Amino acid sequence: MTSEFGSDPTLRSYARLVRRRKWWVVSLALVGLAVSLAISFTEAKQYAASAQVLVQPSTQASALGSTQQPVTPTDVQTMLQLVTSAPVTKAVQKKLGQAPSVTAAEVAQTNVISITGTAGTPARAATVANDYAQAFVNYQQTVAISSLEQAEAQLRGQIRSIARQVKQLRGTSGTGSQQTALINQEAVLSEQLTQMQVNSSGETGGLTVVTPALPPTAPSSPKPTEDGLLGLLAGLILGLAAAFLRESLDDAVATKEAAEEFGGATVLAAVPMVTSWKKRQRPLVVSLARPMSPAAEAYRSLRTSLQFARQERDLHTILVTSPAAAEGKTSTLSNLGAMFAQTGQRVVLVSCDLRKPRLGQFFGIDEKAGLTTAILGEQPVEELVQAVPGDDNLWLLGSGELPPNPAELLNGRRIQEVFAALRELFDLVLIDSPPVLPVTDSVVLAKDADATLLIVAAGQTSRGDLQRAAEKLAHVNARVVGLVLNETTRQGGYGYGYGYGYGGTYTTEKSPLPVPAQLNGAAPATHRGGSRRAR
Repeated sequence: MTSEFGSDPTLRSYARLVRRRKWWVVSLALVGLAVSLAISFTEAKQYAASAQVLVQPSTQASALGSTQQPVTPTDVQTMLQLVTSAPVTKAVQKKLGQAPSVTAAEVAQTNVISITGTAGTPARAATVANDYAQAFVNYQQTVAISSLEQAEAQLRGQIRSIARQVKQLRGTSGTGSQQTALINQEAVLSEQLTQMQVNSSGETGGLTVVTPALPPTAPSSPKPTEDGLLGLLAGLILGLAAAFLRESLDDAVATKEAAEEFGGATVLAAVPMVTSWKKRQRPLVVSLARPMSPAAEAYRSLRTSLQFARQERDLHTILVTSPAAAEGKTSTLSNLGAMFAQTGQRVVLVSCDLRKPRLGQFFGIDEKAGLTTAILGEQPVEELVQAVPGDDNLWLLGSGELPPNPAELLNGRRIQEVFAALRELFDLVLIDSPPVLPVTDSVVLAKDADATLLIVAAGQTSRGDLQRAAEKLAHVNARVVGLVLNETTRQGGYGYGYGYGYGGTYTTEKSPLPVPAQLNGAAPATHRGGSRRAR
């Protein structure tokens, strides 16, 4: 993306990218929504019920007695792991015949543990949660009582040992103080044993079920609304990722910025795609057929830009070409010629594509006799120029018979003489040439033209092709007056629907000019092709 938007991409450039690739985003978002809803509606209903267990301070028993220990976060985390321990799971399995999976979680950083059971029915879910909670409490109680019993056994052993020592010291002189100390120690241990037995009778293991699980009233899954939103969000993220990936892998020029960066010239006009043009195999001069269309307005804008360029420099011959084939150069030339003719200028369109000529098809004119006929000297150029039907200011010079060596023919002295004659007869000469990259014809013609107009098909012309075409033209010092970004769409960031209409039609100015008989439809006797127009 950096190469297309320059070194500093902007939020607007990203928005244009998403708009161009919107079908990727929309399609994947809809796929994510459809998949999530399909899974949601076909998945069996599941119910979840939760029982809450309180973790309380426990009694730590030892040979020295029992003490109360406060609950720490570590104790709570340990309890969470013990919920699904083997002894608890085994106890649940013994009661239910199986051990369904449950989840345990701390409730909002408290000493309360929530045990959630999931099942196909509400009652079963509550039963699973309660059985796990009770089995967990019972297990911890058993562990605590076992610990107290071991401590009691140790105290009893100590008491018996002291009793034997006291018995051995009786009747021995000088041991009275020692006997008294042992008797006092025995009394303390006996008191601790009694207290430990009392604690053992009420030992709960530090756990209490505070909230038993109740059968839920609604299923926990599936949830079509939430699942649909999550699927839509996931699809949207995937769609955006795919759009950016596709953009990074796409080498086609799609924006004005990219065209100017790789073409090395200014974009003079962005011509929108004519979506209503159904029969693509039939050429259409949209500026004549649909003068109120956005495409026709774009050609008017192009004409205005070239008129400003002609004020800065005397431009009589303009070469129209493109980096590769099928990028709209002939269509652009035809419409541009019609637009200049509407201003009263006498314009001739020259078909210099001697490999695949199509210019005549746009106006229904036969190209059997034309440029090659004049180059070979078989007929004067003024007799070969044909008037375009319906337009008094527009003429066409066809290609003529296709030669076996077009590049050599276009590089000779005779082609320069033909162009010189056309400059004398017409105000503007527009030259249609082959693409730049496949053949050298355009580069040869660019040397003899006053300016070159390079056509770029949005979304079709590759950046590499455009850059190489500009370099080839620069090698012969061809002056690229500007670029035309052809077949743009709204997805490319071009809003070309202005919403304005035109109340009138264009009128042409007719000024007298000494033109040959072939140009004004007069009889051959009035031929004045040799005269020169005053400048």
